[in-house]
Amino acid sequence: MRSPIVIGTGLLVSLIFNAQVLAQSTVQLPQLTAQNSSQQIFNKNTKKLRSGIITLQRTACFGACPIYTITIFPDGRVVYEGERFVKVVGKRTAKISPQAVRRLVAEFDKVNYFSLPSNYQGGPTDLPSAITSLTLGRQQKTVNHYLGSPNAPQALTALENKIDAVVNSQRWIGSKNEQTPNPNDSNSTQLKVNRQLWNQQRLTNYRFTFSRSCFCVPKATQPVVITVRNGQVASITPVNNNEPVDAELFRQYNSIPKLFGIIDDAIAKKASSLTVKYDPKFGYPTQINIDYNQQVADEELYLTISNLEPLK
Repeated sequence: MRSPIVIGTGLLVSLIFNAQVLAQSTVQLPQLTAQNSSQQIFNKNTKKLRSGIITLQRTACFGACPIYTITIFPDGRVVYEGERFVKVVGKRTAKISPQAVRRLVAEFDKVNYFSLPSNYQGGPTDLPSAITSLTLGRQQKTVNHYLGSPNAPQALTALENKIDAVVNSQRWIGSKNEQTPNPNDSNSTQLKVNRQLWNQQRLTNYRFTFSRSCFCVPKATQPVVITVRNGQVASITPVNNNEPVDAELFRQYNSIPKLFGIIDDAIAKKASSLTVKYDPKFGYPTQINIDYNQQVADEELYLTISNLEPLK
């Protein structure tokens, strides 16, 4: 009877001992908070800073906001690429010290960059975004910060501005007076001048040949002769055959004032590309090429107007 008592006591002692060890090991485990996670990434890669790359991209807005990208390499190389509304368009390179790069990385550390949300959105819809990224070793993080967002921390905005300041991006961006003019400003001026020239002709009776190139039905791209009487479309006839024309397909383009309206609309929508040629005598547009959005396929529009003839 004594042997089972000894065995039971030993088992109990063993269980108590193991429970104490388990409790101690549990207490000593670090808490894996988001802040610790970010800190671990920076600590782990401190000695691998040569693999670190910093980028800052500033995007378009509903206005003349500078559009450019800055890339900073660990050895201090800086690559600037200006797109629009900047003093310098194209690529430029510069150099800062490796120590300056390390100080910038320390700024990322201060804001716990790897723990930040990847997107800050919301707020007014007419502002640009600042997109930052940091690569340390095998760890890479990108934060898309819409500048109208009410949720973004001020420290993130300060970090973005710090990157600009360290590389002296102002030398490429320039002041407002030095930035490249908005192409739409030139188009607006040309439109105003030529529309005025057309109005001076006081033409209400005329005909012209019209053709359109677009991603649309074939009947909409056939060349036609449009006749206008008293400012209203009188007839639309095909150039190459005698088949009836679907007038609805040409409703937007069946007079010179409406074609001026197409240009107006492209300017208002801030089309990615707008090229217009005008007749030097009458002022009407002879060629209208529009790419509304370079990121979208098959929405381009090419209009050709020729052989305008005043009628009695």
